[in-house]
Amino acid sequence: MKPALHTIWLAASIAVLGASVGLPAAVVAPQAAPPVQAVAYSPDLPAGSRCTVPIDMLRPTQFAVGYWEVDRRAENIAQKTPKKLAKYLQEHVGRIVIGPGGVPYLIDGHHLALALRKAKVADAMEVRIDANWRHLTPQQFWAKMQQNNWVYLYDENGDGPLDVEKLPRRLTDLRDDPYRALAWAVRDQGGYRKTDIPFAEFHWANFFRSRIKIGKQPGDFQHAVQQAVRLARTPAASNLPGYLGHGEAEHPADDSGAAELHRRFFWPPREDIPAATWSLCS
Repeated sequence: MKPALHTIWLAASIAVLGASVGLPAAVVAPQAAPPVQAVAYSPDLPAGSRCTVPIDMLRPTQFAVGYWEVDRRAENIAQKTPKKLAKYLQEHVGRIVIGPGGVPYLIDGHHLALALRKAKVADAMEVRIDANWRHLTPQQFWAKMQQNNWVYLYDENGDGPLDVEKLPRRLTDLRDDPYRALAWAVRDQGGYRKTDIPFAEFHWANFFRSRIKIGKQPGDFQHAVQQAVRLARTPAASNLPGYLGHGEAEHPADDSGAAELHRRFFWPPREDIPAATWSLCS
């Protein structure tokens, strides 16, 4: 991407000014910030640290994911060259909170972690630590997690809130919510804007759940996406995060890089497969 003209003008002006007062170029030239280096996970790391955590050590803070999204992202990741994969992993960092006993709870990046695991390109994930609450009691910890909207206590059918004790203990125990996958696909198609509101896609999933049926035949999922994109632009969705409406244009742009790739796949009816018979690594 070419730098903006005002950026070029500013850099040139700084250089000219520095030269006029006799400063060396190294002093006046803008310096790029060095990349933050991730370290191995340790339960005593402070908030703001970046570290690498084994994926199987991460504890979920939700009950479900959209496995169609996981599959599409895994396919995209598996096709990357080593150089592009390294860049992708630098740009896509999960977020954790360290809980009682030093347990790392994943608050953002469930789909990414599962995609990395399925693609078999990494058994660990780089994350940023948002808080270290290892010294809190479980009751205090979960109270703060809910205050910060860092836990989502609704299941794959949108039912809840459920007790925190029922949360899966491993990422591979997360259940499939096809409407969460639908919400991701709709955002990818420009149906709504990505936001920083926690669990925004689950809010969209619940909106679509009561209005659109996802069939099990090849092509049914894509048909549901087309319906959902239109529905997402109606006034009925105006209270949802990232709502665009009819008047705003949003180009399809997905942070997984799988925008084009996912359109070539049909909906895999996982509900027809007994849960014990399929594995994320198969």
